[in-house]
Amino acid sequence: MKKFSLLEERWIPVLREGRVEEVRLREAFLQAHTITRIETPSPLEEAALHRLLLAVLHRALMGPRRLEDVLDWWRAGRFPEGPIRDYLNRFGDRFFLFHPKTPFFQVADLPKKNRLPWSKLLPELASGNNPTLFDHTTEENVPKVAYAQAARALLVHQTFALGGLLRRFGVASAKDAPVARPALFLPTGRNLLETLLLNLVPYTPEEDAPIWEVPPLRLADLKGGRTKWPIAGRTRVYTWPARGVRLLDEGDGVRFMGYGPGVEPLEAPYRDPMVAQRLDSRGNLAALRLSEDRSFWRDFSAMLPRQEGKVAATVDHAENLQGELEDEDEEARVALRVLGQVSDQAKVLDVRREVYPLPPGLLCPEAEGKLEKALKAAEELGQRLQGLALLVARAVVGERDRKELTDFARSLPLGWLYWHALDGAFPGFLARVGEGEALGLWQEALKRAALEAWAATRLFLGTEARHLKAVAEGERVLGRLLGELKEVVK
Repeated sequence: MKKFSLLEERWIPVLREGRVEEVRLREAFLQAHTITRIETPSPLEEAALHRLLLAVLHRALMGPRRLEDVLDWWRAGRFPEGPIRDYLNRFGDRFFLFHPKTPFFQVADLPKKNRLPWSKLLPELASGNNPTLFDHTTEENVPKVAYAQAARALLVHQTFALGGLLRRFGVASAKDAPVARPALFLPTGRNLLETLLLNLVPYTPEEDAPIWEVPPLRLADLKGGRTKWPIAGRTRVYTWPARGVRLLDEGDGVRFMGYGPGVEPLEAPYRDPMVAQRLDSRGNLAALRLSEDRSFWRDFSAMLPRQEGKVAATVDHAENLQGELEDEDEEARVALRVLGQVSDQAKVLDVRREVYPLPPGLLCPEAEGKLEKALKAAEELGQRLQGLALLVARAVVGERDRKELTDFARSLPLGWLYWHALDGAFPGFLARVGEGEALGLWQEALKRAALEAWAATRLFLGTEARHLKAVAEGERVLGRLLGELKEVVK
């Protein structure tokens, strides 16, 4: 029987008037101007929910065909209700979480045999070969989950499923979902309406369809990897069925699911609007990913045109929109959320959300040049501090083999405290990158970060004679490095 309509049941977590609540899918569009933002602790859930909302908007509005359409909706302060209501009513049957023929984002005839716990849908939970990131449940004792959370977990899995061994229904291994590994760039505004408009990149609706507009997939379509689609069509990719899933209803929640292969993606000349690209070591454009051991801002300039990268279309669109609104909406402020997971083959190592200002004019040559200089200066000083740490290590422990010296140098707080301080300083620099004194302020931030990191390193080393000798030598070298910093940032 039909059960739990995503259009009518509350399941999307949002912040509204200072309170967190869950809203219906229909309400997320028609009251978007009253909602501050989607509010969830999971970066992957945040990205997946926005991609769903954008897919519905693109199809309901059959556009936008051009930037002027987005400007009209921004100025109106709300989306046009008629087309959205009509579209959701037309496909309402495809948005039931449980349905005998067309369960949302699922395969109705997937067998219950060899069922899996629902927790496999979320990389943050302990399941399969995932490390335990934020959860300490086990597959042997999986708690029942409410329908709302099961629906969100289903979206996350279809969006971010990593490839790996499967061995189900004639498929030995499954492929990555189209955006399983890249960083996703989501500009955000003062409310959900603005956020959706900032990401509603001009769109051609022909030869594209989301999962609910195509015939429902059956097990026969997925056995042996029979169904393959090219990675093309925006709403098709936003709603890609990476795996066959069938949530098993226990009357008041979900504990298990049927599971199998999904649609295999075929490479095609398509760029996801939320993905940025950079030149790799071979000179080819590759999707920009998050790193396990460094914050994204250190790679910020790699995607910009000066470095022959390709900025995410959502960022470019938000920049254009800000430029058009600059004179008529002076209070408009845009932030950039960078979302995604860090992975190693089929394992999820971390999930990440980083938030930065997105000031008007960031993509102009002058701002790009300043950003490039600032990041280069930070990296050069960081490398020199690594050398300083090695010098100090040698002064403390004497001549040892290279690995021992390197391990001791890495144990010093000099490097990681330096980068930690810059993690906090960079958003302020980025917000003011268009101002004349921006590089001077960044130079002071670099100097302050290095001095704070060195002060902690001095305390770490102790007061024995060899330690004091190492400190004296280190301070002499540090003074020289900071003196050269003026020329680096000039």
